[in-house]
Amino acid sequence: MTARDASHPLEKLNPKVRNRFPMVDRDSRGTPRIYLNTGAGSLTVDTAAGVAHEAQGRLNPMPGSVATGELDTAALHARVRDLVADFLHAGDGREVSFHQSATSALFNLAFSLRSVLAPSANLVVTDLDHMANISPWETVWGEGHGAEVRRARVTPEGTLDVGYLLSLVDRRTGLVALTAASNGTGSIVPLEEVASAVRRISPGCLVAVDAVHQAPHGVIDVRASSVDFLAFSGYKVFGPMLGVLWGKAEILERLKPYRVETNKDVLPWKFEMGMLNNASLASLEAAMEYLLWLDGLVSGPASVTGDRGYRFRSVMTAIADYEKGLTRRVLEGFLEFAPDRFRCFGIADPARSGERVPTFAFEIAGLTPTETKKRLWAEAGIQIADGNHYSAAIFRHLGRPEGLCRASFGHYDNAATVERLLEAIRRLLD
Repeated sequence: MTARDASHPLEKLNPKVRNRFPMVDRDSRGTPRIYLNTGAGSLTVDTAAGVAHEAQGRLNPMPGSVATGELDTAALHARVRDLVADFLHAGDGREVSFHQSATSALFNLAFSLRSVLAPSANLVVTDLDHMANISPWETVWGEGHGAEVRRARVTPEGTLDVGYLLSLVDRRTGLVALTAASNGTGSIVPLEEVASAVRRISPGCLVAVDAVHQAPHGVIDVRASSVDFLAFSGYKVFGPMLGVLWGKAEILERLKPYRVETNKDVLPWKFEMGMLNNASLASLEAAMEYLLWLDGLVSGPASVTGDRGYRFRSVMTAIADYEKGLTRRVLEGFLEFAPDRFRCFGIADPARSGERVPTFAFEIAGLTPTETKKRLWAEAGIQIADGNHYSAAIFRHLGRPEGLCRASFGHYDNAATVERLLEAIRRLLD
């Protein structure tokens, strides 16, 4: 890494950051490891794990407005909604609902739009996306309503072909589904630019974003990007297995989600099926508060003067900048490998590190993805992922339908983590 990278506040603070993640250097059996699978699920911050256990035993299951226990539960729900709204730079907590997963949130969203999308509307999805933001639209609207669902392709380097996507949009396009960052190649989508261009063609078009892969890596600003809906997962932002859905209140009010009769048709509760998981919500609150704690370390006294939304944007900007340095070093290391023996899929130019998150799909000649994964674990104690990572469309497009290896980093990683991966790959290539 360069001298500039070494002077980044998060480089200096890395030991303190790693101390907040009990599983950062060992697995569930206590075996030493290097965890490079943040793309499948981030490590859980210490307080997020602890408060889940405490909340499960203490909180009243149902929120209410009379007894102490139900008041505490209602207060937790309200606090977490407001925290998430600030994290996303949204309007208020009424626009935030909680779900079993981001996938279930997007399926419910797709179903609920039956009250808004015209019968003649077409929809556009992209091959860059996780299937959670493809299958709901193809299943509910394509198969269920007979709507035309168009598929935008990716470029040969694994980025969204924006020009081709815009060629699929017309005046009847009712919704475009985008990812904020690719779960497969790490490529970032310029949401504000794409959403603006879509609406120049189809002014009333809705934009739904899967931000699951972007959420731990950089700023999410739903106001600036002017999207209509956005989903992310708690277990990708250092917290619990939980899905989060945000939408513009004026649109959410018009939607008809899955809902039992006795669940009032008001925000935000009308989108939530059954009782919420209080342990998970307490864990998500702790994960969000961890980010604010981290901003205090990075920004110092300046953190106290900013409002909470500003502090979230500040810390996520710092994380993105720090991870850009990690990304650049990984890509520089990849360039040292013989191209006939090693290939990185996605943006591979170190000078373009800011256009992607630190998620790297790669292959080693002569080894299947599973063989590579097994050898990195057995020979170097490095945990990566193999397969299609639920982003089957992009791997089919790249000519690798069986999937690829994927190493993915988080802000708790450092230069030593990068070097361990590069050295382990060098040994496999020898």
